[in-house]
Amino acid sequence: MINVVFLSDKVATVSFDSGKRSNLLSLDVIRQLTEIAKKLAQNKKLMAVILSGGQQNFSFGFDLKDKEFLNLEKLGFEENRDYFQLGKIMCDAWENLNCLTICEIKGWCVGGGVALATSCDLRIAETAAKFYVPEVKRGLNMSWGSVPRLNALLGPAKTKRLLLLAEKINSPTAKDWGLIDSYSSRDKLELQSIKLAEKAAEMPRLPFILTKESVNNHANATARVTSYNDQDIFGLTYANLKGKFFK
Repeated sequence: MINVVFLSDKVATVSFDSGKRSNLLSLDVIRQLTEIAKKLAQNKKLMAVILSGGQQNFSFGFDLKDKEFLNLEKLGFEENRDYFQLGKIMCDAWENLNCLTICEIKGWCVGGGVALATSCDLRIAETAAKFYVPEVKRGLNMSWGSVPRLNALLGPAKTKRLLLLAEKINSPTAKDWGLIDSYSSRDKLELQSIKLAEKAAEMPRLPFILTKESVNNHANATARVTSYNDQDIFGLTYANLKGKFFK
């Protein structure tokens, strides 16, 4: 389901595909993507990673019907907090990679899929891709540390349109808003990703990673202030949605 391929000693690809149209992010998949990011972080030669989702759709987001997730109602609040942080831990792990991270998006990119995509440095999509964040519309908050990332990319007004109004946008609009960096036909998407990765591979590593750290530290200077309690807000909104609270 999750496949890691090294195209060279400096460029790797990571794909996660359940084989289902929705390509949902279960707690198990979230853990696997986190561990892969942590392992890649230990590679001192790696300069670029291309992350892709399903062949039909990047991802419809977090799987609220995941059996492991549904069993959380049997656990105490403190244990639930640990589980609710897994999505943010995954996104942070991808954001903290020293190498260039390129997210390649086909089809729909929804909810948690958007959160994962925005934790990468660059996002390129096929022309037919679409983006949708229905969390608020469905009675939940947008978590996983994604609000400050979206604000940094889109600005407050367009972030509110995406999150509060749950507007569905296509690739041209996503490019205009700043959510993605470019788009192309599906048959050219992989080639475009590889070209960006190979360009990164040509750069001197030390100034590359130091400069990326500078950019991220500035962009994320106040991110923790916004997203430190994402998991608690999710617990509250989910409990309110279901009409009962976790233990």
